[in-house]
Amino acid sequence: MSQFARPPGLAGDLDVLAFATTEMAAGRRAALITIVGLDGPFSRPLGAQLAVAEDKRFAGSISGGCLEQALTEEAQLAMTAGENRVVRYGRGSPYLDVRLPCGGGIDLHIDVGANLQTLQSAIALGRDRRRFSLAFDPATKQSSLRLLQPDNVAEAGEFVRPFEPRLRLVLAGRGWEIVAMSQLAQTAGVDLVVASQEPATLEFCKPYADQLIQLTVPAAPPALPLDADTAVACLFHEHEWEAPLLLDALRSRAFYVGALGSRQTHDRRVETLRALGAGAEDIERLKGPIGLFASRDPRSLAISALAEIVKLRTEGRAIA
Repeated sequence: MSQFARPPGLAGDLDVLAFATTEMAAGRRAALITIVGLDGPFSRPLGAQLAVAEDKRFAGSISGGCLEQALTEEAQLAMTAGENRVVRYGRGSPYLDVRLPCGGGIDLHIDVGANLQTLQSAIALGRDRRRFSLAFDPATKQSSLRLLQPDNVAEAGEFVRPFEPRLRLVLAGRGWEIVAMSQLAQTAGVDLVVASQEPATLEFCKPYADQLIQLTVPAAPPALPLDADTAVACLFHEHEWEAPLLLDALRSRAFYVGALGSRQTHDRRVETLRALGAGAEDIERLKGPIGLFASRDPRSLAISALAEIVKLRTEGRAIA
């Protein structure tokens, strides 16, 4: 499904930048709007962004819908003037007709002169699953947007908007649990890899997965794409397939490794992993049974498991 077939408020971080670059590459103007200040509670975090086209189309989410219309108007004014600006809504704002239900205040930077090549380079890094940041000085009237990689340092007065890779989910196994979780993962905007020994499972998951991997020999799993933003869920019913694959995942940088099954099944799984050389730290990392709550059907398992994965990743971000 095309990224712009989604409702505009559900666009991902890179999709917002891609929307702006598509407009600019076609010779049309676009504004990039960023939350640069929060005074009190708000539904979106610092750095949340919205891209607005000159015909008022937009991609991204700044609020639950209470500010987007006003911001498209502000973006038109800024594009016409050809100057960046910072606007404030809510507490302390001159715009008395725009109120925030949360009662706080929000400052937004509108950039109408971002460099196309800078945005394209940022998107390329993001699609290569590399971390980067966009930095700019909100006080300047002309765009100062620049790309920062992890070894770069921001300058005094710059606002830094970090970008991290999208959540990647590697599902291994077979059956309806994988199909249900694949459907849910696509809806959630997750990068999805499905590995299975069963051709029918791969075929059912084909509309949802970004990558399909055929498993052929239980004792020799293929190399899976595992990085620090990857979660691995093993959903095998034939458990001889899972131990070597789990051991590889537990020794990778994947932030989550879990497996389907009862507590009794999990105890046997742990003993098998120990026999293969898994250490105490490996075993401690393994989630089992997977999910935030008990489930007995494929769809509720998919919701439970994906909720656990997202919760763990969100908590990890907060700690970092």
